[in-house]
Amino acid sequence: MIDHVYISASNPERSYKFLLTALQPLGWAEFAVFSSGGPGTPVDTWGLAEGTNSIWLRPSTRDSIDGIYLGIAADTTDAVDAAYACALAAGGNDDGAPGPRPQFAEGYYAANFTDFDGNQFEIVNKSWA
Repeated sequence: MIDHVYISASNPERSYKFLLTALQPLGWAEFAVFSSGGPGTPVDTWGLAEGTNSIWLRPSTRDSIDGIYLGIAADTTDAVDAAYACALAAGGNDDGAPGPRPQFAEGYYAANFTDFDGNQFEIVNKSWA
């Protein structure tokens, strides 16, 4: 289970808007936007949440971004399809169209996309979960 993850991005506000659109079908929504430097400093952290799980975007502090691969559970295969379609509509890139992934397990259905910085996301429905 994922509790939270931080993602460095070249333009975290743009990536935040992208993920809000892409993950909306899965119940993710705006959680908080704040400045980690305290009052009077620029906003540098954008968060979205689904239940008790959260994703936080922040500026990259390096010349390059190592990136992440994040698997996010979906309740149905229709939700997998919807999140994938929203991700591509929001400017994401295809990294694996929705469909069964029998190489992982029977009843494993997923779709994969990348964001503007090459971070990889897998939306997955496992029939047994």
